[in-house]
Amino acid sequence: MKIAYLILAHHQPKQLYRLVNSLNSEHVSFFIYIDLKADISKFDCYDYGSNVFFIKNRVFVNRFGYSQPQAMINLIRTAEASNEYDYFIFLSGNDYPIKDNNYIYNYLKNNYPTNFINFYPLVGSADKVNNIKQYRFVDIIKDSPKYLNIPLRFIQFMINKLFPNRSFMKGIIPYRGSTSWCLNRQTINYIVEYLESPKSKKYVKYFKSVWGSDEIFFQTLILNSPYAKQCRYYERDIKNSTTFMINENKAFLHYIDWSRDREDPAILDMRDYELLKNSDLLFGRKFFEHKSDELLDKIDKNLLNTICSPSG
Repeated sequence: MKIAYLILAHHQPKQLYRLVNSLNSEHVSFFIYIDLKADISKFDCYDYGSNVFFIKNRVFVNRFGYSQPQAMINLIRTAEASNEYDYFIFLSGNDYPIKDNNYIYNYLKNNYPTNFINFYPLVGSADKVNNIKQYRFVDIIKDSPKYLNIPLRFIQFMINKLFPNRSFMKGIIPYRGSTSWCLNRQTINYIVEYLESPKSKKYVKYFKSVWGSDEIFFQTLILNSPYAKQCRYYERDIKNSTTFMINENKAFLHYIDWSRDREDPAILDMRDYELLKNSDLLFGRKFFEHKSDELLDKIDKNLLNTICSPSG
C-alpha cells in the first residue's frame, strides 16, 4: 500500500520540513502546495528527497474562498495522475503525526477502503447553513485592490439583502465538515473524473461564491457519490440515522482542540502531551514553531521514536 500526503502550507518552512521528515518512509510520497503569497524559495531550500514534489500550478489562497479548494484540487490532480497511491491524506503545514509510520501504515491497511472525512447534511437548522444560502465573493474581494474592498463588500451586502436566499443545486444534498481527510484511490479518481466532466462547471461556479467552500466542496461531492457508503460512520449517521445532525461527526484522523479559552483552534504545547499520547488518532493540529517545539521534541522521542528537528 502506498500513501500520498497532500500538504497545503503558507508559512513555517522549518515546521514543514520537520513534518515531511517525520512521515517519510518507503511507502509514501509528498505533494506540497505553497500559497502563491508565500516566498517558495524559503520552503524548497531544504534537502528534500526524491519522493517530495512541489506543485507548480499555484494560486493566491484566501481563507474561506474558493481559492482553497482550487489549491486542494491542484494537489489532488497532480498526485492522482501517477495512479500508484492507495490513500490520499490532506494535511496542513501546521499538522504533525502523533503515531509512528508503522502504526499509520498498518492502521490504514487494516481499514482500507474506508474514507476518513467529517460530514453532516448542511440543511434545515444545521450549523453554518447560511454559508450556502448567501452570496460571498471572498476571492474577488480579497484579490482586489484595497480601495475596492469596502465598495465590493457593500455590493455583496446589498445582493444578499435585496435578493432571496440561494437555492442549492437540484438533486444534490449539501454536506459540510473539516478540511482534514483521508480518501481512498477510487474516491479520488471519482473526484478527478467529475471535475473533468461538463457537469462540473455548474458545481464549481456555485462554490465560487460560497463562504468556507473548502469545508463543503469535497464533502458534498463525495457524500452524493457511489463512494459515500465507504465513508466512516456513513451507515450510522446517514443511512440508518434516527436523529438530525446539526454539526459534523468525528470521522477524521486528527486531534484538534477547539476549546473556547484557547486559540481557534488551539496551538498545541506541552500541556497537551498526555492527551495526544492517549489519543487513538493519527495526527494533531495545530503546531507552531517555537511555541510547540518542546512538545514536538517529546513527540519525536516518545511517540515516533525518531529525531526530526530541522537543521538551519
